[in-house]
Amino acid sequence: MSINHFTAKQRSRLKSPIIDVDNKHNKFFPSFSFFNKEFNPGNRIVDIFPDCFFFHPCSLNVKKYIENLEEITLRASSDLFSFIVVLDASIKNQVTTSISHIHSFNKPIVKTLHRAINITTAKAELFAICCSINQVVTNHNIKHIIVITNSLHIARRIFDSSTHLYQIYSAAILSELREFFSKDSQNYIEFWDCPSKQQWALHQIVDKETKNIVSILIFPCKLSWDFCKKSECNSILSQWKMTFQASDSKGRNFLNLLSDDLRSIEPSCFKDGTWLSQFGHLNLLCTQVSRAITNHAPIGEYQLRFFPSEIFSCSCGLYPIKSR
Repeated sequence: MSINHFTAKQRSRLKSPIIDVDNKHNKFFPSFSFFNKEFNPGNRIVDIFPDCFFFHPCSLNVKKYIENLEEITLRASSDLFSFIVVLDASIKNQVTTSISHIHSFNKPIVKTLHRAINITTAKAELFAICCSINQVVTNHNIKHIIVITNSLHIARRIFDSSTHLYQIYSAAILSELREFFSKDSQNYIEFWDCPSKQQWALHQIVDKETKNIVSILIFPCKLSWDFCKKSECNSILSQWKMTFQASDSKGRNFLNLLSDDLRSIEPSCFKDGTWLSQFGHLNLLCTQVSRAITNHAPIGEYQLRFFPSEIFSCSCGLYPIKSR
């Protein structure tokens, strides 16, 4: 059976229209989480399940590569334990549309559509991967997942533990995959590259659908990486200020920094912040100032704080302890 016959067979089983699972154009999505457990050293999937995920980039021999892709797809389509996910994304009128098709043995195609404002197609495709894997792993008999995309470099970011603008989607996917891999040591997922210019049958259908759908911009654009980052940073700073104001350490174990007009300098995350910009140009100076501000300088005041039972006195003999 050729891939075109397989496509026609799958199309004949389609019983419902495309499902729009995200029509809230103006929704705000945070984009990163610094302390997510999925990125902790020793707990990462790349360390625990290194043999459960594979990437297949398009080779120089494109014809042979497409033949291999068709072969693996046809084999998976006749396997009760395999699922094939084909997806793509495009941008029109500032609205990013991503569509995914999930093919499985002897079942109708599961088609989902997602739309968002002011984000890149890369983020939209990663979001589509996240939603598709979430749908696929709910099947108890699933053993093998094949994801076919024209953005393989984005799929690789799923397993990147560094901070990046796709991190929240990576964490969600990793959480699903962790549970999937843990169920059976034989479970695995493959990511296959399929450039749009090759016009491979299954991917071409998805590609055309994403480009033919026209969405009209109704709400103001609020969804962007910069907006998400600014909102998250503001939230962190607000929490820090509340904690600092209520702490007994204020003015004692954590000094206020004052401007020339004796006003408190508030912390900031932009352009090295309002604090680091004053002394961050020199590592030694930065270390000494940080110790002084936080009462961690190696002097009697610090030692008395953490070792109250010991006796410390200032070397000049005029004060009981050496202070800042």
